[in-house]
Amino acid sequence: MKDSKIVRMQKMLDAKEKRYYKIKDLTEKFNSPVLSFMLNIPGEEKNFKEAVEFHKDYVKKIKKILQENNINIYEEEYNNLKTGIEYIAAIDCDGKFVKKKMIDLEEKNLGGRLLDIDIYDKDFTQISRASLGLPERKCIICEDVARTCIKEERHNIKELEERVLEILKL
Repeated sequence: MKDSKIVRMQKMLDAKEKRYYKIKDLTEKFNSPVLSFMLNIPGEEKNFKEAVEFHKDYVKKIKKILQENNINIYEEEYNNLKTGIEYIAAIDCDGKFVKKKMIDLEEKNLGGRLLDIDIYDKDFTQISRASLGLPERKCIICEDVARTCIKEERHNIKELEERVLEILKL
């Protein structure tokens, strides 16, 4: 049975709140930046086989980038939740440096458009693209600013789900 839109939204908000406190606890525990990685998957189903495999592949790529830059992982957590797959890691580095590396990964190919990699600095402030003087992310369908398309609901869910599947299969 499908949940109502209100129930789905409440589950997403609950998961976001739990993630918020996990990240906050890790920044305080290690006095270090925290990386949070999820996928931008529209629709109710977030954990289908292709998405899970795609996420796992990108966790490996993230870890490789960290290793290549001598960035230690103090603690990490991988959760396959109904609201989406999440990877969270407390890392030993400069937050802005690693954010730039993650933006490079996001922009390397079309698959990177589905990545949602957030970096919280050791003082628990989120490092944004804007804070680094970079433009906002583009929509996966029309190339306009993604936030604008989401806010204005320019694309229907079916169209978005089909585009995501195309990207996952590349």
